[in-house]
Amino acid sequence: MNQETPQQQPVHCPSCLQELHLDEQQLFVSDPETNNMVPWDPNSEPNPMRRQDQLNRSFLKCPNDQPDQHFLPVPYLMFGKPLTVAFVGQSGTGKTHLLAAMMAEIGRGGLDSLGIRCRSVNTSQHHEFLARAVNQLEAGKVLPATRPTDFVEFTDALLITVNGRTVPVAFFDIAGESLHLPGKATEFLLGVDALVFVVDALRALRLKQLSLAREVAGIQPHTVGLPDPTFSAVLDRLPRTDGLCDVPTAIVLNKCDVLRFEPPIDQWLREDGRPSSPPDPKDVFRESQDVFAFLEHHQATPWLRPFMECRHCTLHFVSATGMSPAVLPAPNGGSPASGSPTAFAGGIRPRRVLGPLLSVFQMWGLLATPVSPPRLRKV
Repeated sequence: MNQETPQQQPVHCPSCLQELHLDEQQLFVSDPETNNMVPWDPNSEPNPMRRQDQLNRSFLKCPNDQPDQHFLPVPYLMFGKPLTVAFVGQSGTGKTHLLAAMMAEIGRGGLDSLGIRCRSVNTSQHHEFLARAVNQLEAGKVLPATRPTDFVEFTDALLITVNGRTVPVAFFDIAGESLHLPGKATEFLLGVDALVFVVDALRALRLKQLSLAREVAGIQPHTVGLPDPTFSAVLDRLPRTDGLCDVPTAIVLNKCDVLRFEPPIDQWLREDGRPSSPPDPKDVFRESQDVFAFLEHHQATPWLRPFMECRHCTLHFVSATGMSPAVLPAPNGGSPASGSPTAFAGGIRPRRVLGPLLSVFQMWGLLATPVSPPRLRKV
């Protein structure tokens, strides 16, 4: 069957894990006037080209409507098993900024040199995320925290084509508070395909030179160095084989711009630029070793728990914005409250944001060159 036509291979709903089959009786389209889903029958469109275009923009209603009715873009079901990637970290760690920076880099052709082609799974959903997050970040604005929800759905999804193979890749950007909810809210974790654990340098490291940046970010001094509870909430939920999780995992030390003069971070941040080839396993190991040593040296070992408990894990130095936010003066000439960063006064310059994603692609088998996942100590 042509890969651009729907396949009957079952796919699981990324939110509730219900097995899905493309059922023409359960197709819907979004009504632009009401923004509601209305039923659509493919047989109602006699023109085959228009019918295919409408099919690509339609949604399948998931047969499991508990706890909420939800819909999946039809292209998500057309290419075999999708790859779901969940970003993990408490509120304020920069998960949304990191995902938005990744999407911005991809949109600028950051993966073109690898022969990777990307397009949206659903145009309207993708443009909504671009308008809400990516374009705002590109304009130098600090993005609001992700709101907690009782039911988790993916934030955005792309069709990734490489070496003639097309795979839907769905990204979950979940509020940290949602990960603590029992039951259905975190049920998706049982079927997630990859994890990106985001470590906030301002919260994890007790370095005195970060005091001003913490004050601007509104981080209370007594919370610095406390383990991120979302790491445990996720790791304790994941299935295991012989005591280890098999889900490909990346640990990202984010906000490295505040540490850009600290060795070895200074060297890694200078090695920025669009990748021209899949990550070399030797370089992946070297960076992972440096991140591991840096966190351990600064007594941030609780943030290394994913590495200790996941069979396949890489570690990365990253700055989603390349610049710390600033509290800008209020329009009336006054000053906003301290600890309320509103913008990146000097603009943004993301650093190394595609590295974790490429490692996940390699560990999942999407790229030709496999990563030999680092294992820096026995577990």
